[in-house]
Amino acid sequence: IFNAVKIYSEKKVHEIQILDISAREKNKCVNIDLIKKIRSEISVPLAVGGGINNINQVSSLINEGVEKVILNSVNFRNISLIDEIANKFGSQSVVISIDVKKYENKYEIFSYNGTKKETIDLIEYLKNVQNHGAGEILLTSIEREGTKTGLDLNLYEYVKNAVHIPLIASGGAKNMENIINFFNKSPFSAVSCGKIFVFYGNRDAVLINYPDKITIENMMNNYE
Repeated sequence: IFNAVKIYSEKKVHEIQILDISAREKNKCVNIDLIKKIRSEISVPLAVGGGINNINQVSSLINEGVEKVILNSVNFRNISLIDEIANKFGSQSVVISIDVKKYENKYEIFSYNGTKKETIDLIEYLKNVQNHGAGEILLTSIEREGTKTGLDLNLYEYVKNAVHIPLIASGGAKNMENIINFFNKSPFSAVSCGKIFVFYGNRDAVLINYPDKITIENMMNNYE
C-alpha cells in the first residue's frame, strides 16, 4: 500500500481515499498508526474511513494530517456525529459514503459492507445527511464496484438534483473515456476510481497507473 500511495501522490492525484472495509466488522477504528505512516509518504489530500464511531477518533485522524473522514454505517445509529465533526472541523472535513444497489427496481441503501438493507429512501437520506452538515457525498453502486463495466449513469441521473453539496460517483469506472462521458452528462464533482488504476488488461495484472498531467489537464479544462 505504501508504494501505491507514493506513486499516486507523485502523479498528483486530486485526493487519495482509504477505506478499511474490515474495521467495522472487527469493531475497530481504522488503524491510526498506519494512516500516520501513509500521511508521511504523500503530499496530496487524504480522506480516510472505516469503523469511525466518535469525535475523538475523528480528532486523532485530523491531528495526523487527514483532511477528511468518511462515514457510512455509523450514520444509521448516530447521525449526530456528522454535526459534531462539521461543528468542530468544518463541513469540508466530513464525507458521507452511501452504498446502493438496485433492489426490486428501486435504488436501496445498504450498510455494513452491503450486508444490511436500510429502510430510508435514498433521496430523503441524501437530504438528511446534507442538513446535518456533510460536506460531500460519495455514492457507490455496489453492483458496479470493481467490475469495470462503466459507471451507473441511471443512478447518478436519479440523484443529481437531490442536494447542493458535491457528489462523488463511485463504482464501475471503465476507462478515461467513460469518465469523460460521465462528466459531459452529469453535474457530479468527481469520480472515485480504484481498479482501473491498479489493474491492467483482461487478466487484471497488477499495474499501478494514472493518466499523465497533460491528459488530466486537457480533460478538466472542459469543466472549469
